[in-house]
Amino acid sequence: MENEEKYLKETVGQENPFRVPEGYFELLAERVMNQLPEQQKKRRLLQLRPWYYAAAAVVVAVMMSLSFYFHQDTADDQPAVAAVETNTENTYMDEVADYAMLDNTEIYACLADN
Repeated sequence: MENEEKYLKETVGQENPFRVPEGYFELLAERVMNQLPEQQKKRRLLQLRPWYYAAAAVVVAVMMSLSFYFHQDTADDQPAVAAVETNTENTYMDEVADYAMLDNTEIYACLADN
């Protein structure tokens, strides 16, 4: 074994024949991190992000158009303004009756007098 080592040292010399490219170790950590599976998944998600946004916009547009379509059908059956006014008047009258502490009999008597 010693003879082999001597022979190699005499033939090749003491100089190391292998060389490292310049800047290899400076960029090594970055290259290794980019090759990790997590980084590849993250990079893939970043590439697909515009498609996700487009899909979300399409879903919102479809939902809004369906909502408008179905809301328009129910609006044709009954006027929404009349229902709101009636509800507001009933609420107002109930509050007045509660404040005046009137029951139904007294309300009927007041209405019959007029």
